[in-house]
This record gives sequence, structure tokens and C-alpha cells, in this order.
Amino acid sequence: MLLKTKLPDSKEKRTAFYATALFAVHPVHTEAVSGIVGRAELLCAVFMWISIICYYYSIYARRLLYRWLSMFTCIIFIAIAMLCKETGITAVGICCVYDIIIVNKIFPYNIISFIVSKPSYEQVKTFIKQKQKLLIRLFILFTSGLILIILRFSIMGFKAPIFQPVDNPASFMPNIFLRMLNYSYIYCLNIWLLICPEWLCFDWSMGCVPLINSNDKRIIFVLLFWLILSAMFIYSFNSYQDKFLRCLIMGLTMLVIPFLPASNIFFNVGFVLAERTLYIPSAGYCLLLIIGLQKLCNHIPMQYLLLAYITLISLFFVKSWIRSDQWRTETTLFQSALNVCPLNAKVHYNIAKNAADAGNSTLAQYEYQEALRLNPTYAQAMNNLGNLLKDQEKYLEAEILFKRAIELQEDFSTAWMNLGIVLSALKRYEESEESYLTALTHRNKYPDCLYNLGVLYLEQKDYDKALKAWDSAIKQRKTHRRAWTNMILLLDDLGMREDALKIANQALQYLPNDASIYFNIANILGKVGNFVEAEIYFKNAISRNPKDAMFYTNLGVLYHRWNKFDEAENMYKRALEIKPKLNSANENLRKLYSLKSSIK
Repeated sequence: MLLKTKLPDSKEKRTAFYATALFAVHPVHTEAVSGIVGRAELLCAVFMWISIICYYYSIYARRLLYRWLSMFTCIIFIAIAMLCKETGITAVGICCVYDIIIVNKIFPYNIISFIVSKPSYEQVKTFIKQKQKLLIRLFILFTSGLILIILRFSIMGFKAPIFQPVDNPASFMPNIFLRMLNYSYIYCLNIWLLICPEWLCFDWSMGCVPLINSNDKRIIFVLLFWLILSAMFIYSFNSYQDKFLRCLIMGLTMLVIPFLPASNIFFNVGFVLAERTLYIPSAGYCLLLIIGLQKLCNHIPMQYLLLAYITLISLFFVKSWIRSDQWRTETTLFQSALNVCPLNAKVHYNIAKNAADAGNSTLAQYEYQEALRLNPTYAQAMNNLGNLLKDQEKYLEAEILFKRAIELQEDFSTAWMNLGIVLSALKRYEESEESYLTALTHRNKYPDCLYNLGVLYLEQKDYDKALKAWDSAIKQRKTHRRAWTNMILLLDDLGMREDALKIANQALQYLPNDASIYFNIANILGKVGNFVEAEIYFKNAISRNPKDAMFYTNLGVLYHRWNKFDEAENMYKRALEIKPKLNSANENLRKLYSLKSSIK
């Protein structure tokens, strides 16, 4: 914490120390530390603190060169912090308040008194002369901040990001009063997560926080929030003898200013509530809490307050430990979210997706259905549920879901492709082709769709179009294994073995460790009687995938034709060790025994 080393007063240093310890164990930080997305918050915070330290040196450096160099470095680090996360630009505001309150000891009361007294021109001139260095620094900060904001918006094309209503429902409310009321309630939830971080969730969208539309008991919490916050600001502006006033103002500054980019005041954000955005503001909260405890020293014995502080630190540490453990796996993370936000359709969607990846299709189907019950317009859930039904060969039910997803999101290319797969399975080839082509119009680079289009043409025995489609898929993704494999197999089936070998060798340039390509080359070489090379490729395939029984079986066939009966027998037996009920290996082994007995 910056205040720990930069405040001269020993009491203020103790305040900063206790606040730093509390900040270190606060559970609300878990998302920023554990989640990949949170890395932006951590980097932004690091560069913000460095920029503030550089600003400190620009104030107190003895040499003029060091002062300007420190100021320049401060601006650079603010820019880097902003590039990590938009919140970084708020370091400008923190530096300004730090300079005014901590360094120059100009309190809000002094500013108000000066304005109310209607100073004369000479008094204003004297003030400017006395605070010339301060005003220069503030001017540099303000100008630099404005330039950085313009540069940031230029990168965005001077357009705000576009979000869906499910991302931040309050921002799409037509009634301004209700919109502000819901924003205020979200502020209450953010403060509550800082005070009592019991309910922590990786996602707060899609019904996790129901909107306030009319008379609602939650309005009481909104009024209480604004009442307490207003009281703190009024106290800051009216008091000038409080020994903790400097820390109090800095605490409010670090709590409020870094939160402004996530407040929906200047532009709408793409989330309802995100714990990672509280990483930097929590420093201000920790400072305010410690100030509150220290002010109670006049009324409550110190040992009791110290015991309360140690208890709080211990509880936060345990909660952080538990929450960090929940972030270890997707299963525990999603389950913990379900306990906090059972009405969040995205949580059910993620649980379903995780279950599907683990092979638990029953749970996946149930959770996708629950996600759709909570949010009937959840196109991604429809698409994924449709995929499950497609795999179960429930094509008509899957078709309905894919078409509904497309109605909700016309440019949903994945749903168009999946619809094409279902229509192909239903032998409705013309409609299937149209779906694939529509998917490609919405996503130009879509190798998987081109591969499936090739499969469709293969089923229609339009081999030229199939080869062209797979060739296009390979051009878009050189490592598309299935497209390479299908091209090799089709050319082999068409008797174009030289072309097949040529394509296979090209595939090995991009997939040098793909066992199936070595296997296909070996099969082609074996068909043309090139047993020596075929054996080499079979062994290459086996070395890369020693658990595939078909590799041993086909190598056994090669030895069988090559009259190497002992080697063939060994390969058939090894295949049966891996897969005892493999019919081809059993049948070939029986034929081999019959042939060997007839020779004897």
C-alpha cells in the first residue's frame, strides 16, 4: 500500500500497515488472482501503484531533472496500466488527490472556505504563486490523462462496445429512474462483497441479480447506502481537525475513483457485477475500515479492537483459502456458483458444458434444459443441447433447437453448421447444403464447416466437390486432421493412389506425429505390394499410438501377404490383447492357422 511508506506520521503509517494486511487476505481478490481474465486487474494495479510512487518522487526529488524524469515515468506507467485495463487511467485522479490532500494539506474545507470568502484578485494571484508547483503538476496530469483517454478511444474507433441485454439488464431499462435505482443496488452489492465476502460467484449475469421494477424491499438498502456514503463525504468536506482526515479522504478516493469505469456512469459495461473490478477499490475499503476501528479506540478498549481485527483477518484468510480451492477446477467453481446464484442461466450452462466434456450427457442435458427454462432465449444453450440430441440420433428434436437458435441469432454460424449436419443425417441434402453455405456466409474462415460440407458431397457421391471442400478446409487450417484423412481415403478408394500418397506426405509436413496418416500411407503401400516401406509406416503409426488394435491387425495382414506367418501371428495376437473381440483379427488369425496347417 502506498500510504504505508509515503505518510510521515507514525499513526498514519500504522493505519496503512493494518490496511495492507487486510488487503492481502481479502477474499474478493480470489477471482482476480485465480482467473486468467483477472491478470489484467493485477497488472493494472501493479502499474498504477508504480505510477503513484513515481509521482511521489516527482514531488520530492531534489534535482529538477529527476523531478521531470519521475513525472514522465509516472505518465508512462499510467499509460501502461490503462493498456492493461481501462481502470488504469484513474491513477491520474488518485495522484491529484494525493498531491492536494497528503502533500499540500489542502482539505475540502479549505477549498470551500476559500471560495465562499470570495477572494480578491490579489489573493488568487498569491495562492497561485504559492501553489505554482502543485498547479503545474495537476495541469500535466490532467493534460496527460486527457490525451491518454483520447488515444484509448481512438483505438476503439470512438465507439463504445456493444453488449447484449443478458450481460447487463439494468442498462437496457427504458425508465431512467429505475435504471439508476438498479445501478445503485449493484453498488450496494459491491460494497457488501467488500464488507462480507460470503457470496462469491464467477458470473453475476442472467438473472443472478433480479431487477428492481417496482416497490421492492431492496430499495431500503439503496437508501441506506447513499445515506452512509453522503455522510462520509459531508464529514470529509466539513471537518478539518480530524487527525485521520487525510487517510479518510484517500480511502474514499481509492474506493470510489477506481470503481468509476465499472459504475455504468460514463458508459455501459458488459457485466452486472464482477469481483475482479473490486481488486483496486478494495484497497480504499480496507483503509476506511481501519480508520473506523482506530476512531473507536476512544470508546472501546484497544485489546478488544485488536482481537476483532485479528478475528477478521483470520476469517478472511480462511475464506480466501476456501475460495481459492473452489477455483482449482471448473466443476468446483461452477458448483459454488450454483449455490450462490441458482437463477443464473449461464451457471447452469457452464455446468452442462463441463458435464458434457466429462461424458455425463444425462447431467448435461438436464442442466441445458434448466438454463433454457431460466432464459428461453439462450441461443448457445439451445445449440449445445441440440448437439447432445444429435449425438443421441434424436435428429428432429435437435433440428427444432437449431432452428430456434438461428431465429434468435441469425448470424449464429455454428448453429447453421449443426443444422446442416442434422439435415444431412435426415437425408435432406439440399437443405443441408444450404445450411452449410449460410454458415460460411456468416463466417468466412470456417474449416469445420467446409469439412462437413465435404462429407455431405461424399454422401451424394459428388467426389470432386468433396475433395474441393476438404482442400479449402485444409487451406484455412493446415492441421485439420480429418480433412487430410478423408482426402487420402477418398483418393485411395478412387484408385488414385499416387495422388493419395502425395496428399498424405503433404499432411505429414503439418501433422508429423499423426498416427492415422502413417497408417493410411502404410495401407496404400501395402495394396501396391511395397511391403518394405509399408512395414516402416505401420511401425511409425504403432510407435505414435501403440493402443490402436487396427494398426497391429493391418500390419499382421501385411505380414500374412508377405508370407511372414510368425510375424503375422504375433501382430494378430497383440491386436487381440488390446481388443479381444476384434472380429477382423480373430478371423485373420483363424485363416493363418488354417494356412499354416495346410502347408505342414
